[in-house]
Amino acid sequence: MRIGRSLLSVIVLAQAPVLALVSHSFAAENPWRSIVGPVAARIVRIIDGDTLLVDAHPWPGHAVRVSVRLRGIDTPERRSPCAGERLAADRASSELERLVSGFATVELRNVSGGKYYGRVLADLRAGTQDVATALLASGLARPYDGGKRTPPICG
Repeated sequence: MRIGRSLLSVIVLAQAPVLALVSHSFAAENPWRSIVGPVAARIVRIIDGDTLLVDAHPWPGHAVRVSVRLRGIDTPERRSPCAGERLAADRASSELERLVSGFATVELRNVSGGKYYGRVLADLRAGTQDVATALLASGLARPYDGGKRTPPICG
């Protein structure tokens, strides 16, 4: 049985709304194709130091609410058993909020998806500033290439 392209698009979107942002076509061979951007986005809320919820506008007149994981960094986790790690997580979240505050929209670039628990992975610019680079420079984030994270050592 052959499913028409538009019906297939509806089925795919119903299964994973994030696909609307990260794929211009719903090609079966590569549904998580990256888009270069920029994609304008309005921040809904900061989730933690390296993740935020946005209303992205990949096409004029269309908005997609999506959780965005910042590419290339990792910040401490709020759910850590270590009090120091939780405090560092709060500082990283506050710094992310400070970096993006005052901007009506931010830009997502190099948007991709896949293994990020329903999130997309993207570079984020607020004005002329790359947000991940600023978080690294602040010392509140560490470089991250998508591999296994080092667990915190509670002291």
